[in-house]
Amino acid sequence: MTKIQSSVNLRLVILGVMILCFLIPLSMIQNLIYDRKLTAENAALEISSKWGGNQVVAGPFLVIPYNLKIPVSDQSSKKQSWDYVTHYAYFLPEDVRMKADLQTELRKRGIYEAVLYKSDLNLEGKFKTPALSDFPKDTSYVYWDDAALVLSVSDVKGIGSEVKLNWGGKEKIFLPGGASTGYFGTGLHTPVSWEDSEVNKKFQIRFDLKGSQSFHFVPTGKNSSFQLSADWKDPSFDGNSLPRDRNITEQGFDSTWDSSYFGRNYPQVITYMDGSISESIDSSKNGVKLITPTDHYLKTERSVKYGILILITSFTLFFLMEVFGGVILHPIQYLLIGSAMVVFYILNLSFSEHIGFTGAYTAASIAVSLLIGYYSASVLKNSKKGILTGIYYSGLYGFLYVILSSEDQALLLGSVALFVVLGIVMHFTRKVDWYAFGKPNENSTKN
Repeated sequence: MTKIQSSVNLRLVILGVMILCFLIPLSMIQNLIYDRKLTAENAALEISSKWGGNQVVAGPFLVIPYNLKIPVSDQSSKKQSWDYVTHYAYFLPEDVRMKADLQTELRKRGIYEAVLYKSDLNLEGKFKTPALSDFPKDTSYVYWDDAALVLSVSDVKGIGSEVKLNWGGKEKIFLPGGASTGYFGTGLHTPVSWEDSEVNKKFQIRFDLKGSQSFHFVPTGKNSSFQLSADWKDPSFDGNSLPRDRNITEQGFDSTWDSSYFGRNYPQVITYMDGSISESIDSSKNGVKLITPTDHYLKTERSVKYGILILITSFTLFFLMEVFGGVILHPIQYLLIGSAMVVFYILNLSFSEHIGFTGAYTAASIAVSLLIGYYSASVLKNSKKGILTGIYYSGLYGFLYVILSSEDQALLLGSVALFVVLGIVMHFTRKVDWYAFGKPNENSTKN
């Protein structure tokens, strides 16, 4: 024991090993945060599964089947014959305009919640009349009478009971499903016809749609316009492009997208749909995610990543108190102080699920600062040092909160803080005789 007290190198090795050992509970806390976050996501999925999921609206598409003549060689007779395969041609609208207004609400399952919405959708535009020249040159027959208008909706469970379609001035009825095209199978379809006297076919579609978390629209028109509004004040716009105009207030937001077919990777007429084209269509979507104001799991996870640095600075503080105060701390006392700092993250995680991250962080930091300050006053045999220690931890956790809140400047603030702390330590220890450390100090027992 005397050797441990008098040997600086041995004590530093012990403290280093203890800090490395604290990586185990910190990693366990990270796993706990991941499990709680996964539980929250599963709860949100369970809520949305009975309401409507993330909605993506694409279309409408005019789908017309046709026969393609394919040559087949007969090796026995050395004659060429023909086979006929049915494909589907997808005609995209010349113009499409969509308006959507989302009315949001929060639904809870236990302590977890999910953002749900109802929306009023209005799509209108027009199609150019298809011509035989739009089909491949080896087309043998076009099934004009089997043409269908298809509207793709990612989760049909959210479609309201009434869907209104006006096609060329006539009211029509949508049927469930995306017809038998093999792509865009979830949604609505209806048989349509073309009259030679009509050059363009105008359409208007109105229906109610329920969903959760996010809403996106695929700009399938040669010229597309998308107006989206909601009563949610924390939108996250994403997709292929950002909105041209947006206005965000405490009452909600309004946004507008304008796009043309030059900004996408698929043509106006798709004579053969495959997986790559389908993925290109999906990747061109624009929309919004309705995020919660604070993701306490993400911030708690980020705070744990600074845990090892907090431990190093804390152990450095108490080691310096040993050097200048003449009191030698036992490794178990370091262990208890480190354990209190680990408990901080568990308190923060558990409180944040009920009162939010800011309130939880404040409560956990005050509790741990008071506990360590109270304990330090006893082990250092100095009430003033105990108070200063509590103030130090309050400032330390306060600075960590600033880093967590300033995500873009987190690296800058952290690196500057580490440099300042290192500079302070080097300044106050520049004249310390480390070889004399551990010798008895006559004043070490005075209060």
